[in-house]
Amino acid sequence: MTRPSSQPMNRSELYRWVMALGFCAYDMLLYLDTHPDDAQALSYYNQCNELYNSAKKTYEERFEPLSAFGSQPLEDWDWNDGPMPWEGVK
Repeated sequence: MTRPSSQPMNRSELYRWVMALGFCAYDMLLYLDTHPDDAQALSYYNQCNELYNSAKKTYEERFEPLSAFGSQPLEDWDWNDGPMPWEGVK
């Protein structure tokens, strides 16, 4: 899976990229539940997961945590400062 563009992503684009990568990793995780010996699928899962973690970290550094369990240590409690997950990106 490759990033859609080499240009820096704005908030909305980066959010969509994080969600797409999360879907990819979770979909492969479900596939691996039924095909645990598929080495190619495991490699693809690891690739998706690595990209997801990197994109999620970038998003959380630039904007706000995507969950209460963010990738960065907290200096203050700002979980509810941005839009709620069900509100989407504005």
